[in-house]
Amino acid sequence: MKRKTNVATPIAHLVGPGQMKVINGHIAFKRHGEDSVRLEPTALTDVYCYGEVSITGAALDLLFRHSVNTAWFTPAGARCRGRLTRTDSSTTATRLRQHQVFASVPNRTDWARIIVNAKIQSVLETIRRYQRSGVPTESLLGDLSGYQERVKTATTTDEIRGLEGATSAAWFRYFGTLLEAPWYFTTRSRRPPKDPVNALLSLAYTWLLNKTTAALEARGYEIYLGGLHEYRPGRPSLGCDLMEPLRISAVDRWVISICNQQAINPNTFVMDEQGGYRLKPTSFGSMIFLWEKFWSEKQFDDTIILNIRVLDTFIRGRVSQDLLTEELSEQDL
Repeated sequence: MKRKTNVATPIAHLVGPGQMKVINGHIAFKRHGEDSVRLEPTALTDVYCYGEVSITGAALDLLFRHSVNTAWFTPAGARCRGRLTRTDSSTTATRLRQHQVFASVPNRTDWARIIVNAKIQSVLETIRRYQRSGVPTESLLGDLSGYQERVKTATTTDEIRGLEGATSAAWFRYFGTLLEAPWYFTTRSRRPPKDPVNALLSLAYTWLLNKTTAALEARGYEIYLGGLHEYRPGRPSLGCDLMEPLRISAVDRWVISICNQQAINPNTFVMDEQGGYRLKPTSFGSMIFLWEKFWSEKQFDDTIILNIRVLDTFIRGRVSQDLLTEELSEQDL
């Protein structure tokens, strides 16, 4: 007799192959040869699917009706294939304001300045934390403080992007010194990740991007139009903007923690046919648990909300008075 498991959770990670369907008003997920898991839709906020996870029309409708953020990732979780989004005419004014403001080159430059300044500040705070634990920093703090001052006076977005790149390069040189054997890191590699640490970073960055993107969509923003990251078809540039100040605190520190605390070991990874590393499928569940636990304990959802409020204030402060007057007139009708 098959055992049914009913779960009331805000976040569900579903690893395929399998299918989502509706049973007795619940989202039911079943893998071949395994018992089904039934998810309470009123409790769900996010569903992440990995690999081949199909969905019935009834399940799709139920997810839409409960506004559940649902995304599909590659089997290794390194790339988001697509997401469910619903249209909401009440957020049209938000997108109009965003498009008007980001059509201006000076506005895009100023937004990039806000993002990169926040990222450098995050790096500085993290390095000072490790410095208090006895890890030498040499000239790193001074270099980063210099980059931060230059960001304040930069006149072009390209100049700011260059300073962001210099900050990331300096951080990753330091990052490698924080890992304990048998872990190692020499340089950042993405497609494909050339070692297990890079594989962990790519996986968690993908999770982070999905969270910032979903939060922006819920607020009504056009996720493909950003300031620091230029428009590129298929890339959620605004989501990429918003994740930059969170990369070190929400991802890199998590990777350092689970590696040094031996919550994971290098044998948990395998090399694929492209020469890149990825988690073994049997280890996926434990990594998801560790990530969500860290995310919840540090209350990063609240941090994202605060960062979107910064965006709200920026957009409102730059939008033309004519558009604001038009919005107010429509609200009075």
